[in-house]
Amino acid sequence: MVDQVKLDAVKGFKPGSKELEALLAAGYGMDKEKAQLIIAERKENPLLWPYAELEKAEAFMAALTAKPEAISRTPGWRRTRR
Repeated sequence: MVDQVKLDAVKGFKPGSKELEALLAAGYGMDKEKAQLIIAERKENPLLWPYAELEKAEAFMAALTAKPEAISRTPGWRRTRR
C-alpha cells in the first residue's frame, strides 16, 4: 500500500507544472523566479553570482522545461515463439 502511494505521488508531473517546480525547488534550493534572476544578472555582471550558482540555475530551468523524447519506436529485442 505504501509503495503504491509513493508511486502515485511522483507519477504524472508535467513539464513546467507547479508540482514539478516545487519538487525541483526542494532539490536545487531555488525557485523559477530566482533561477531566471540569476541567469539574467549573471549575463549583465558576472561578479554578482558565482559560476556554480549559474550552473545550478541553468540546470533547474533545463529540468523544469525538459520533455520526454522517444529515441526509437522499435524495441531492441524481438519476440520469438516456441
